[in-house]
Amino acid sequence: MKKIIAAAFLAPPLAAAAVLAALLLHHVALTPSCEKRAGESGIACRAVIAHRGASHDAPEETAPAYLLARDLGADYLEMDVQRTADGVIVALHDDTLERTTNVGEVFPGREKGPVSSFTLGELRRLDAGAWFNARYPERARQSFTGVPVPTLEEIIDIADQAAAPPGLYIETKSPELHPGIEVELVRLLRRRGWIGNPAKRGRVIFQSFSLESLGKLAGLAPDVPRVYLVDEETERDRGSWETLVREARAAGSGIGPVGYLAYPWHTGPARRAGLMVHVYTINLPWQMRLITLFGADGLFTDRPDILLEIRGRGKGEAPDAILARHGF
Repeated sequence: MKKIIAAAFLAPPLAAAAVLAALLLHHVALTPSCEKRAGESGIACRAVIAHRGASHDAPEETAPAYLLARDLGADYLEMDVQRTADGVIVALHDDTLERTTNVGEVFPGREKGPVSSFTLGELRRLDAGAWFNARYPERARQSFTGVPVPTLEEIIDIADQAAAPPGLYIETKSPELHPGIEVELVRLLRRRGWIGNPAKRGRVIFQSFSLESLGKLAGLAPDVPRVYLVDEETERDRGSWETLVREARAAGSGIGPVGYLAYPWHTGPARRAGLMVHVYTINLPWQMRLITLFGADGLFTDRPDILLEIRGRGKGEAPDAILARHGF
């Protein structure tokens, strides 16, 4: 395969284009269409998945990022869930709080402590927005200073307040640090009407790097779609892409490869095996177009505004205007 690709790039332009087109057709053709699969599952076709919210323009996994993603028209709000010491499910990506909060200032000596060692009351004392202003001064807003780590219920409130609510794309983050979180997660979503509601079919998707966690979620909520997240390290550990596809299929899950694994000779076989393929995290327009051409069913992105425009679904309201409308 690598020799064929190399030959394509060394060939005259027209011949190279023909070879590459043939490769694409070979690897992506004869797979179920995105529209057909969406109709059967309720999952958005060519899904726009707002990675940690619209996290290019607002602090990741905070209210402004999710409000922005919602109002831009993203199909799904993506989040990582963890559990506090007093049993509240919150959204935060890292196992610790030091990168995206001022935990070192408020709780000196506890910077390396896991999220599960803090109560919700303690998390509420932290600033989850000032770091964004410091790191991205060109996108800084004084109003981001002091925004809190949100609970999952607060993100559900943001989704529910929309006339056409976006879906929820929920990762169990380091589930081994939060035993039993799958039970609590499903219970919360049932109580809020997001599981067991025919109107919400395909609007919740579970994701994890842990096949064990996905298995627990399958037993608790078998009708909720699941995605097995994989990266280059996962592929090395398992030995091959084919092994990852077999594992995902055995788990009844789709597959969510990092963009570096989103080649057509990966997405094609995965889709022919019946797997939904959602690729993370794609932020440049040319990458969005290319990986979609390679057969991805959906993309995680920090820039849902750009991806929606490429999809022909932009609403015309700029991110700055949306944030200002919400007081940011």
